[in-house]
Amino acid sequence: MRTGSASPVPHVRARRPLRRIPTCIVVAMTAACLAACSGGRAAPAIEPDTTASFAADVSAHGDRPSAAHAAAADRTASAATPHGKMMPGRVYAPTQGEVACPSHDFEEFLQAFFNSGDLQVRFTARPVAYKVPYYGYHNTEPGDPAHPQWEHYESEQPMHDRYRYDIRRQVFVWDTEKLAPGIRWTGLDADGTPVERPVIELQIRQISDGVAEVTDRDRIMIFSRRPECWYFTADWSLDPFEGCVWPDACRQRREYEATDEDE
Repeated sequence: MRTGSASPVPHVRARRPLRRIPTCIVVAMTAACLAACSGGRAAPAIEPDTTASFAADVSAHGDRPSAAHAAAADRTASAATPHGKMMPGRVYAPTQGEVACPSHDFEEFLQAFFNSGDLQVRFTARPVAYKVPYYGYHNTEPGDPAHPQWEHYESEQPMHDRYRYDIRRQVFVWDTEKLAPGIRWTGLDADGTPVERPVIELQIRQISDGVAEVTDRDRIMIFSRRPECWYFTADWSLDPFEGCVWPDACRQRREYEATDEDE
C-alpha cells in the first residue's frame, strides 16, 4: 500500500443550497448591465480569480474547496486557452502524435495520469462504470429501506479530476481545478515558483497484476491493465450512511453531515 501524504469534495453527498447569489449570476448580470450602458456592445467577460480565493476557501472548508468554489474554478479552467490566462502550476503542452502509455508500473502511471489532461482522455475507459449512493442520485432520504442502497450507471466522459502528484515534494495534492486536454500540471509557475497545494492521502493498492485501486476518503477508483497500458475503469463512491438505523439514526446523521459541511 502506498500512502501519499491526506484528505474530496464529497462525490455524491447532497449539500444544502447556498444562501447567496452564485458568482456566475452576478457576473452575467454585471456584464449585461455594462452592455446596455455602452450602446449594446458586449462588455468583456469578468473572470473570477479562483486562485486568489483558494487559500481563504480552504481555510473555511477544510483542506478542499467548497463545491461552489470548485464549480467556479472548473468554469475558469474550461475557458483557458493557449492564448489566454494559464492557471498557476500548469503549462499548455498538447501531445504531438499518439498519446503513449507513460509506464506499465502502476504508481508511475498514476502520477503521470493525474498530471496530464491528455493522459486522462486517452486512458479513461469507454465507458467507466460508476456506483453511487441511491439517495444522492435520486435525491431521496439516506437509509430509506424503500429504496436500494446503490445506483449503477456508465459514462463515456474521460476522468478529469483534481488529484495531482507534486514531484518536488513527492506527495499527492488536491488542485484548484481540473485539467483540460492539452494541459499539463507541473506544480511550478511560469517564473519557476512552486505552487503550494494541500496534501491528500491516497491509499494505493495493486490487487493483482491487472487490477489496482486508489482509495480516497469517500471513493474508490479502479484501474485495469490492458495490453497497451492501465485504464481508469470504475469509480465507486462510499456511503457515509451505510449501516444507519432507519429512520431516526439516519436522519440524525444527515443533520450532522449537513452541519459539518456548512461549517
